[in-house]
Amino acid sequence: MRAALGGAVLALGAVAASALPANAVPANAAAATRLTVSVAPEISTGPAPKSVTLECEPAGGTHPDAAAACDDLIKAGGDFRKIPPLPAGCPTYYSPVVATVQGLWRGTPVSASARYTNAVCANVQTGGHILHF
Repeated sequence: MRAALGGAVLALGAVAASALPANAVPANAAAATRLTVSVAPEISTGPAPKSVTLECEPAGGTHPDAAAACDDLIKAGGDFRKIPPLPAGCPTYYSPVVATVQGLWRGTPVSASARYTNAVCANVQTGGHILHF
């Protein structure tokens, strides 16, 4: 009896698992994506530092366009430096900034940064969402 019941439970588990979409993310992974996204001047005469929080799967935090930023990050495997640039030009003025993304990406600690000629170029070169705040 116990063996028959155990087999039924396993069969139900297999049916439930097969009903999930292939790209479904486990609920515990959603809670494990919490990032701080920052853009800071490299020199003291640059723009004021800015920082937002970003949560993905589901999108949230203080980022003004969290859903689009998360979509870009998901497509780039969690590395903002791999997001394709916008098909737009960058202004030529020099006011270097450093963009940083730190925290947890799907439960894995991440810390990545990149230097850009100015804040506008940082936004253009990272797809227009992740650093647009």
